[in-house]
Amino acid sequence: MTILHTLHWVQFAGTEKVCVDLCNELSKEHKVFLLTSKHIKPYLNDEVSLVEVDFEKNRYNPLFLFKIANIIKKINPDVIHVHNTKELEVMYNARIFLKNKIPIIATKHTLTPKKKFALADLAVGILEETHSIINSNNSIIIKNGMAYKEPKILPKEEKFHIISAARLTPAKGMQTIIKALSLVKFDYKFSIFGQGEQKEELQNMIKELGLENNITIVGFVDNLNDYLASADVQIIASIFEPFGLTAIDGIYYSKVLISTNTGICADILDKDLIFENTPEALAEKLTEIHNNYNLYLEKFVKIKERKEDFSIEKMVEQYVQAYKSLIK
Repeated sequence: MTILHTLHWVQFAGTEKVCVDLCNELSKEHKVFLLTSKHIKPYLNDEVSLVEVDFEKNRYNPLFLFKIANIIKKINPDVIHVHNTKELEVMYNARIFLKNKIPIIATKHTLTPKKKFALADLAVGILEETHSIINSNNSIIIKNGMAYKEPKILPKEEKFHIISAARLTPAKGMQTIIKALSLVKFDYKFSIFGQGEQKEELQNMIKELGLENNITIVGFVDNLNDYLASADVQIIASIFEPFGLTAIDGIYYSKVLISTNTGICADILDKDLIFENTPEALAEKLTEIHNNYNLYLEKFVKIKERKEDFSIEKMVEQYVQAYKSLIK
């Protein structure tokens, strides 16, 4: 098949990673094109053909739609797979200039309701919660998968090493983790991986609580898997999650993962690995893990046995079947 993916680039985060991993894996057996920003190039393999397009301001411009239609004609895909609402509208409207109505599949990556998903021939929710808000007569669930890379174990920290990775926004709960760590009595190092508008607020909180020697905002790294595999505990403290891709990272790489009761973690983690979304509850859970670490290692080993349920191969297989169902 020839598959055309489209992505409205914001920054490299969950949606972008899923799109890239899917394109890279699909390109092993299919011809794959990706319409998006040039900034995504470092994450793509050589088999994926990148076509540079900015979807930010042009979705109602007839000249832009005509340009997109000509790109589609040249590629001549069997199916178009979109990952955001903006390019869904662009692809749908560009079909005005096309003789053949190429089927469109759209993946809903967030929990924000969008009526435009009714424009897609097939809509995909990444979890039951995202599927339930899709406004479409034809929709399915395909859960995200992990493109596994063998981690490099980094030098062990002298302190109990805690890690969390997410976009730095209030919904991800980094502020809860920082407040919780101000309450614990054991020595630790906490590394925050991610970027976002909350960075300055979090830095000020760390300073006000006198935790500068214990907590570091590292930023974005390409080798998060190495850090997850080398740390003692990974925390997901999200207030809500449409899926929680870092949870699948944790299943593959982390020694112990704990989370709030949201997203995919609500389905895959035992109750002993779930904490209430308050600093006090998290501080209590971290102290319990620190004092009984080997017990929690054993608990999480049982969860890790399910990791193949979340492989990139399984996700791709389901998407290929979905594409085939749309091709006349």
